Amino acid sequence: MSLIDTNVPPRGEVAGLLQAPEAARSSLGPPAHWPASLRQQVDVLLNAAFPMFLVWGPDRLLIYNDAYRPILGDKHPRALCQPFWSVWPEVRATIEPIIEAAFAGEAAFHEDLPVVLRRDGQAQTACFTFSYSPVPVAGEIPGVLCVCVETTSAAQERAAREESEKTLLFLDRLTRATSSLPSAEAVMTRAAELIGEHMGVAICAYADMDADQDGFTIRGDWAAPGSTSIVGRYRLADFGEMAVENLTQGLPLVINDNLVEIAAHEAATFQAIGIGATVCMPLVRDGRLRALMAVHHKGPHRWSDRELALVREVTERSWAFVERVGAQAELADSEAELRRITDAAPLLIAYVDQDRRYRFINRAYEAWFGQSREALQGRRVEDVLGAAYEPVRPHLEAALAGERVTFESRIDYPAGGLRDVQVDYVPRRGADGAVIGLYAVISDVTKRMAAERALARSETRLRLATEFGEVGLWDVDKGDGALYWDARVRALFGHASDTPVTLDDFYAGLHPDDLEATAKAYAAAADPATQALYDVEYRTIGAQDGVERWVAAKGRGVFDAEGHCLRVVGTAIDITARKHAEAARDLLMREVDHRARNSLAIIQSVVRLTDAGDPDDFRQAILGRIEAMARAQSALAKSQWRGGTIADVVRDELASAISAGARVRLSGGEVALPADHLQPLSMILHELATNATKYGALSVREGRVDVSWTSEPKGWSLSWQEHGGPAVTTPQRSGFGSRLMVNLARQLDGQIAFAWDPAGLAVSLRAGAPT
Repeated sequence: MSLIDTNVPPRGEVAGLLQAPEAARSSLGPPAHWPASLRQQVDVLLNAAFPMFLVWGPDRLLIYNDAYRPILGDKHPRALCQPFWSVWPEVRATIEPIIEAAFAGEAAFHEDLPVVLRRDGQAQTACFTFSYSPVPVAGEIPGVLCVCVETTSAAQERAAREESEKTLLFLDRLTRATSSLPSAEAVMTRAAELIGEHMGVAICAYADMDADQDGFTIRGDWAAPGSTSIVGRYRLADFGEMAVENLTQGLPLVINDNLVEIAAHEAATFQAIGIGATVCMPLVRDGRLRALMAVHHKGPHRWSDRELALVREVTERSWAFVERVGAQAELADSEAELRRITDAAPLLIAYVDQDRRYRFINRAYEAWFGQSREALQGRRVEDVLGAAYEPVRPHLEAALAGERVTFESRIDYPAGGLRDVQVDYVPRRGADGAVIGLYAVISDVTKRMAAERALARSETRLRLATEFGEVGLWDVDKGDGALYWDARVRALFGHASDTPVTLDDFYAGLHPDDLEATAKAYAAAADPATQALYDVEYRTIGAQDGVERWVAAKGRGVFDAEGHCLRVVGTAIDITARKHAEAARDLLMREVDHRARNSLAIIQSVVRLTDAGDPDDFRQAILGRIEAMARAQSALAKSQWRGGTIADVVRDELASAISAGARVRLSGGEVALPADHLQPLSMILHELATNATKYGALSVREGRVDVSWTSEPKGWSLSWQEHGGPAVTTPQRSGFGSRLMVNLARQLDGQIAFAWDPAGLAVSLRAGAPT
C-alpha cells in the first residue's frame, strides 16, 4: 500500500492519521507533496511489524508506525509529525548525541539502554534495544530510521538474577569470614562490618536485651564514614510503640522514614543518634526477646523486599554462628576439665579394658545411663549400650588395636535422652607397649550440632526460596520430629508467626476429607523403601481464622548413606484462587448445558407447533425462529451469560429480520436485561418483525414501525407500533406466532397485549410484572 494512494483504505491507525487533513498542517505538508525518498521510507515503516520510527528533516520531525504506539503511551497521537524533542524532552540528553551522529552518517546499535520516560502521566524507567540507521538521499542524510524493542521486563529479570547471585556470593563470603572466628563478639563484629558495607548503610549494630525486655545494650557496631557509633545503653520504649510491639512479638521493625511514619517524640529518639530509616531484626528464644541486629540509614530510605530478606538471613546466620561458637567454647572447656580428670567435668569419662569391660566411669556416666557406678563397672560395653553399640564397635576395635579415634554420634541414653556426642578413644599401653585398654572421653555437643543443623536448614531454605520464589517452606526433622514452617505455610494453616507448631498441628489443620491421602503421601516420602515424591493437594482449615484454603505441597525425604530418613523438606503453594476458578468454570459449563437443554426443548416445541401449509413456508418459519434463538445464545455467550441490554437485543434482532431498516424508529435508554430475558425477548421481536414484513406496515413502501422501551419500577416494558400499512383486522383465531409470544411473555414473568387497530398493529410488552 502506498501512503499517497487515496483509492486504497489506509492500513492501520497511523497511516489513516497521516492521510487526515490535520497531518498536512505540519511543516512536512500533505503526504502527496513529500519527497519520494520520504514517502518510500514511510511506506516501509508503516508496513513493518516491529516498532519503528523516522526522524526527518532539520526540525527532527517524528513519524512512527502502529507498533510504536504502545511505547508512546498517552503521547499518541499528538506526537505524530511533531519535533522529536517536543515529544521526548526527558531523554534528550541521552539520545540526542546518538541521533545527531546518525544524521552525520554514523549508524548505532544499543542493547538494553536504560532511559527515564514520562508516559501516562508518570516517570518510568525503561530499557530499549535499538538501532539508528542514516537514510542517505543524493549525498545527504535528511532522515534517520530507528528500529526499537522495549526490553524493560527482560532487563529487570536479569537485574533480579544478578542481585540474587550477589546475595548468594555475599552470604558465602559471610560464612567463610565468620565460621572460624573464636568468639561470639568477633562473629558479630565481622558480620556487622560485612553487611553494612554490602548494603551501603550508615550503621549496622547488634545488641543484647535485658531481662526486663525493655533495656538493651548495643555492644558493637559498624559505622560508615561520616556516621557516628551508637554503642551504649537504651530503652526500647523510647523508640516507640511499634518498636515494642513488633520486636517483643518476634517481628522485624521496618521504618522507611521515621519523621513520617511514627510519632514526633518517637522519631526524635532515632534522629538524636543519626537515624532516619531502620530495619531491626529480633532474636527470640524460648518466647523471650534475647538480642537485636539492625541496619540504619541517616535519612529516609524505602527498604526493598530483598534488603529485608538479606538482613533477616544474615541475622539468623550470625546468631547460628554465635551459638555454634558458644557450643565450641563449652566443648573446649570440657576438654580442659577432662585433662584434669575430675568428676566436676561435664564429660563422660571411662576406662575400658582389653576385654571391653568398664573398669572406671565418672559421675556423668551414672547420670546419663541412670545407673549407679557399681551397676555399670565390670559390664561389657555392648551390654550397656545395647542397640547403640553397632555404630560404636568399629571405633572401639580400632582404639583397642592402638589407634587414637575421634568421632561424633547420636545416642539415646537411658536417662540423658537423645544426645549428640563427640567421642575420643585414647589407647592405654602397658610397660611393654602393648594396648591394655582405652580411655573414653565423651563430650555433649548437642548444642553445637543443633546450631550447625539450624545453619544447614537456613542455607537450604535460602536456596529453595531463591529457586522457587513465592512459595512456603517446611521442614520435618525425623530425628526428634521437630517441624519448621515459614510465615507463608503458617498463614496457610491459620497460625500466627510466633506460635510453635508440631506435626499434630499439621494433621489437625487438614480438612477431614483430605487427611488420609495426605498422611499416606507423607509416609511414602519418608519411607526408605519407596522414597516417593511428596506431591499432594489438600485443603486446610485455619486454626485461628477458620478459613478453608487449598494448598499444593511438594517435598522429598533426605536420606543418609544407610537409607535412614533424616529430614523431609518441601514447599507449599496457596492454590485457593485456582481451585475457585476451576469451580467457577465447572459451574459455567453446567449453566451452558442447562441452557442448551432448554433451547433444545424450545426448538422441539417450535417445530411441533409451527403450522404452515407450504413446505417452504414451514422451513422459513422454523429457520427464522431458530436463528432468533441462535442470536440470543450468541449474545449470552459474548457477555459470558451475564445478560445484556434491551437496545442491543432490539438492534440485533431487527437488523437480522428487517431489510427496510430506515423505516424502523427506535427509542429507549440502556435498560439492563438479565440473562434469562434475552432469548424470550429476541424471539418475540422476531415474530413481530416477521409479521410486519409479511402482512403489516413493512409489507408496503409507505409503512413504518416505532419501537420504544423503558425501565419500570418492577421490570421493563416495550412498545411496538405500526403505521401506514394495510388495514388491520382482528384475527378470528390466535395463530402459532401469537400463542408463542404469549408463552414467551410468561417466561419473562410478564404479559403481552395486542391492539388490532385498523391504522396499525400496536403491541405492549411488560416484563417483570406478574399477571
